[in-house]
Amino acid sequence: MQRLIFAFLLWMGTPGLSPAQTINFQPMSPEAAVAASAQQNKPVLFMAYQGTCGHCEKMINEVFPDTSVSNFYNANYICVKLDMLDQNEAKKYIPKYNISSFPTFIILNGKGEVLSQFVGEFKPSEFVKQGKLALDPEQQLPYLRKRFEAAPADSATTYQYLLALSRGRLSTQPIANQYFAANNNRLDFSTYNWKIVSMSVSDMTSPVFQYMVANKDSFAMASSLKKVERKFYLTAAYNMQVAVSNNDTTQYYRQRDLAAKLKLHTVDSLIFVNDLNLAEKHKQWPRYISTARNGAEKYVWTDANLLRRIADNLYEHSEESSTLQKAANCAVRSAELKPDYFSNLSAAKIYLKLGYTDLAKKYAQRAVDEGGKK
Repeated sequence: MQRLIFAFLLWMGTPGLSPAQTINFQPMSPEAAVAASAQQNKPVLFMAYQGTCGHCEKMINEVFPDTSVSNFYNANYICVKLDMLDQNEAKKYIPKYNISSFPTFIILNGKGEVLSQFVGEFKPSEFVKQGKLALDPEQQLPYLRKRFEAAPADSATTYQYLLALSRGRLSTQPIANQYFAANNNRLDFSTYNWKIVSMSVSDMTSPVFQYMVANKDSFAMASSLKKVERKFYLTAAYNMQVAVSNNDTTQYYRQRDLAAKLKLHTVDSLIFVNDLNLAEKHKQWPRYISTARNGAEKYVWTDANLLRRIADNLYEHSEESSTLQKAANCAVRSAELKPDYFSNLSAAKIYLKLGYTDLAKKYAQRAVDEGGKK
């Protein structure tokens, strides 16, 4: 043991060798770091993270200790980080910097201006690349914003500005609105314009989104029908999910009506699931039953877990035989897709409630058999 300790001390004192280094985060607030930045003429890297975030943990434990990363950031930035699980810190910094996910990296100058913002988990080389981009004056947000404001109808300057905003998941819809208006509410159906609207438009009520919908086939020729429909699906999903998360039923039904006008099966399936979740959340069982009866086979016939959930809710909240038969169909289909204990037991309970004893025994035995395998 003494020899091991001696070897360790010898290694610690050997020139050129040192314990694993990492980014040197300073024990100071972002405001103090900005003040230091003004003195040292060195920008600030502010990392907003959460202690429970797996991506944050990987950056801290695996990426920051990489020597190419630590050497670059320690040489070029004043680095600070704060855990947004601290509610006081979260209330102060999340709205200030429009932080929507973790980790978020914010580059600030000595005046406190945001020069760049980027989000997510990176490989070491990519993280260094982001840091180098942030040092380039022509890649910084203030410069790109001024260029856009000087020529809001220009596709190249608009695209570059949107690209920088997207890296930090910052708001892009206002830029799309300005670009569309500057082009007299008409856009050429070019690949460049498709890139602009697909990366920036998120508001289904906006004129530019409605223009995309009205000219779906033309935009599909510039990209592909699959990409256009995927964009419509993601936009509808985002808007409805925000309303559901905020428990805003008025806004939800407004967004739902807009989404329904897209006439896409994937979007209609999404509407069906959201309608079910909302009815279940508010215990509106007549609405839930009606929605489930009319849409389960059409929209979620390949989703074993959701079909079993529908079956169980219909079983719990209906005594009507035709509804219970629908419930049985859902449970049986769930058992076909995922032949486990729970789906077979669900079918058995429903058939027993319907009075179909033989079928109840059949699925109860299947439940026992599947349970026995576990």
